[in-house]
Amino acid sequence: MSEKTTLGRIIAFVAIASAVTMLVATMIVLDRRPRTHDAYVFAYSAGITPEVSGRIVESHIQNDQLVRKGDVLLRIDPEPFEMKLRQADAQVAALEADIDLTSRQVTSQGSGAQAASLQADRTRQQLALAHNTVQRMAPLLASGFVTAQQMDEARTNERTANAQLAAAVQQASQAREAIGDVESLKAQLLGAQAAQALAARNVRETTIRAPVDGRIAGFNLSIGSFAVEGHPLFTLIDNTHWYAIANFRETDLRHLRPGDRATIWVMGHDEHPLQGVVESLGSGVQPQGQAGPGLPAVDRNLNWVVVAQRFPVWVRLDQADASFLRIGATVSVKVVK
Repeated sequence: MSEKTTLGRIIAFVAIASAVTMLVATMIVLDRRPRTHDAYVFAYSAGITPEVSGRIVESHIQNDQLVRKGDVLLRIDPEPFEMKLRQADAQVAALEADIDLTSRQVTSQGSGAQAASLQADRTRQQLALAHNTVQRMAPLLASGFVTAQQMDEARTNERTANAQLAAAVQQASQAREAIGDVESLKAQLLGAQAAQALAARNVRETTIRAPVDGRIAGFNLSIGSFAVEGHPLFTLIDNTHWYAIANFRETDLRHLRPGDRATIWVMGHDEHPLQGVVESLGSGVQPQGQAGPGLPAVDRNLNWVVVAQRFPVWVRLDQADASFLRIGATVSVKVVK
């Protein structure tokens, strides 16, 4: 065998060994630092929905505008709701006046009932006196110490006192029954106050404010448009937290832990890599061929061979103020531990 042949074989062996070594090293690195291009940018968002219906009379926003929590975004015509509030205020005031008047009447009726009860007590005393007089005079009539006329007058007084007592008792009963109360009016007042509070809330709801710091998206309304209660007008993207949702193969998940650091490249902005931290690992995905709510659907790359399923891993970005972040933008994610 010539020296050239031997040298060629040595060179070939070294090249193959180097390639295998590099392949093994690459696999080890990929295992320890998983990465994926199957990822996208995500942020929570809220569909801004009015709680009252009405004509839009003010607009202070435009698409892609940054707003702060509490900023006024839109105003709905408050006039009809202010009228309803005044109507509710008047109803509450009227009921409060009725309660005050009825309370005074109840007090007066109570005083009358008490007076009637006292009159009945006095009549009972008069009847008892008349009855005792008749009882004392009856034995004296036979002895002649009392005349028949005196006896008749005593019996007449007793009958009169008895009739007066019956009348006084009836009057006292009627006076007690005539005493009214304000409980039903108080119940009506509670209902009116609830309507008043709801009317005041509706007036406040005519001013639509930003619930969080965020960015306006999907806004296409002008002043004069009619806002319908319960129908979203536009979207407010929560600008405080941004995420990269990366679909890693299930074989990579054993190398990932919440708290791992990651580097994220947004497509078109590779020169500005972002940093983040793994926040959660996907606990499940929608099984192939099945449908149902609650689990994300992540397709496999191939359906004619068995391939590893991918699970969504949430990576929270450290730089939530990057101007090029957009929901749905394509990114690459590498976990660097």
